[in-house]
Amino acid sequence: MSKAMKRRSLWLVVGLGVALAVLVDVWRADRTRVARPFLPTGVVASPGAKSVVAIVGSDDEDLSRPVPLTVSPEYADDPHNDMAARLDKEQIEEMVYKALNLDTSERSIRDVVEPGDWVVVKPNIVTCPDGKNIHTAYGQKGWSRGTNRGQDHWGQNTDLRVVRAVIKYLIEVDGDARRVTIAEGGAEWFKVDEQNANPGQEHDGWTVRWEPFDSLSYMDIIDEFKDNEKGILVDIVDLNYDDYVDKDGRTYPWTDHSPRGDPIPVPDPNGTGVTWLQRPEGYYVSKTLLECDKLINFPVMKTHNIPGETTIHKQYVGTFMQNAYGTGWGKGGVHAYGNDKVPNGFIDLFSYRPTDYAVVEGIWGVEGNGPQTGDDIKLNVIIAGGDPVATEAVTAQVMGFNPYDIYHLHLSAAKGFGTWDMNQIEVIGRSIEEVRRTFRKPSNWILGPMGITRWLINGPYEGTSMDMDYLGGEGMTVPKEGDVANGHAWQVVECDLRDRSTLSLGEGSGLINYAFTWVKSDSQRTVRLVAKGDDKIKLWLNGEPVVDSGRSFINESVTLDEGMNTLLVKVLNTVGKSSMEVVFQDDDRNTPMGVQYMLAQPVTAVEETEQLKPFTSKLSQNYPNPFNASTWISFELARSGHVNLTVYDATGQRVRTLVDKDLPAGIGYNSYWNGRDSLGQDVASGVYVYRLTANGQIMTRKMVLLR
Repeated sequence: MSKAMKRRSLWLVVGLGVALAVLVDVWRADRTRVARPFLPTGVVASPGAKSVVAIVGSDDEDLSRPVPLTVSPEYADDPHNDMAARLDKEQIEEMVYKALNLDTSERSIRDVVEPGDWVVVKPNIVTCPDGKNIHTAYGQKGWSRGTNRGQDHWGQNTDLRVVRAVIKYLIEVDGDARRVTIAEGGAEWFKVDEQNANPGQEHDGWTVRWEPFDSLSYMDIIDEFKDNEKGILVDIVDLNYDDYVDKDGRTYPWTDHSPRGDPIPVPDPNGTGVTWLQRPEGYYVSKTLLECDKLINFPVMKTHNIPGETTIHKQYVGTFMQNAYGTGWGKGGVHAYGNDKVPNGFIDLFSYRPTDYAVVEGIWGVEGNGPQTGDDIKLNVIIAGGDPVATEAVTAQVMGFNPYDIYHLHLSAAKGFGTWDMNQIEVIGRSIEEVRRTFRKPSNWILGPMGITRWLINGPYEGTSMDMDYLGGEGMTVPKEGDVANGHAWQVVECDLRDRSTLSLGEGSGLINYAFTWVKSDSQRTVRLVAKGDDKIKLWLNGEPVVDSGRSFINESVTLDEGMNTLLVKVLNTVGKSSMEVVFQDDDRNTPMGVQYMLAQPVTAVEETEQLKPFTSKLSQNYPNPFNASTWISFELARSGHVNLTVYDATGQRVRTLVDKDLPAGIGYNSYWNGRDSLGQDVASGVYVYRLTANGQIMTRKMVLLR
């Protein structure tokens, strides 16, 4: 062979190698998705619009076989044996179907799940019924584990009949999914036949038949639906044995405890500035959760000694890839920075694959010092909604918690995942009051209730006397933002949520600051006013001093008037850093139901509409752009009317209509596109045009899809 031919052969081999490498890279890129942002499904109104949450009770009159919501008094200490309050899978299925059908909002489960979606459904499987050689994290029986009454702990785990009913609904009623996967990473049992399980282990959380749940197992659910007429794949992924992914998209098997790449930074797609809350470096994340299209969450109502209550958001502890950190079995890595940081950790985890829809299982729950050592409580309700923050806020109220007090709801709302503000939540079906069953709170609630987080601040003033009036009428001061007193303007300041409701006032020697807010109460009531300040604090409620002289800590009984109440706080800092925290509490250590903290008196509905309504319709640039797999498009409307938002390819062919309906003006909207056409097929990389037609206006923008 001549040298020229050899060179040509060599170049051919090199060329084939390069081509193969490119093909492999494209193949991997098509299958390994990077961390995805929170992208609301369909058309979602920005804050100011209503989030919808549905409630169904077992005693609803239109159910075919209604039963009581809870047990009779004679079974208060033995709730498992009140057969009159027991439900079977057909009754639970009817309740679930009713809740899902009641929700006709833009974030209903039917709108959330789109053609061709891979849907992951996540139950809560903490303990596992006892069996031969079953592993438990604490060396106790997996099912009864330390309950006060020594009974099987039915409220610890999601009722399988609820999971079954939703999967059946997704197949028989909705029918859009291509795959439905049950996924969980339990903390207190090993999977049968895996390398860390006892060879003689009898069952696990997937294979065991749960007696109180009509003796169903998860494998029974798979078997029931595996040959469905729609051809939808139904399977299980155990997240404890799932591959995990680093920031560059490299995948590691669960047996690899030493990943070479860096973890994925915590997403902040809405630009809130609230990024990591516990681990600044981010996390290694489940491959299943990164690649699935939608996640449906099935939490149980339980109290918890750290966050207070645990439902939708706390569920994400089960997604922690503990094997990536070499921590062995258990979820202790979420406690790495202390128990008080656990909510920060599970909100970090939530950020990678937020809940698209939640169905809260309230058949059984846990109250008291839960979740492990509390007592089972019978509730018989189903709560469902597409806004995970709103759905948990409603659930918290059903449990007797004020949603304002749930720290992680503040974090989730700050990151743009929904609203806990009951003024922005529409409850349909049963009312909260009709189904409320106040749970006993944990006696050692580590985080406790939240205090006031937003203030008008004035100062600092040089001085050390708490008797000196720097405002010229301290008790009667009722400021607005921008007002000037003694050369200092009143400014809005918010607590850094990493510090919960502790407000930093800076540092220095011999300085005094003032803080002001309104407190709205729906009735006259007596409450506890708890306040602390560094180094002295003094308060005026409705112009009257709460105590005569300043001290560092105040815990006093006070009366709130019905309507608006003024609260003025004065804080002295003698040296170093200064801070303050103020909270109103009822006898149950909650912020009282019906109490709101506000910086201004409410405006009228007409004034509010005028403030919110934009002068012209507006179409914003999609975010992110360029994007891989999915993006969101924001727009505003000058007037109510019919709106059409459509995506076209570069040749002008219609790809997908995202919005085609009447919408009200006065609020912003976000529309989600998952990079698929109207048939549910992924479209190719390239430039696309999206066009908004509204109020006689036509607006277009370009976006770039890079797969």
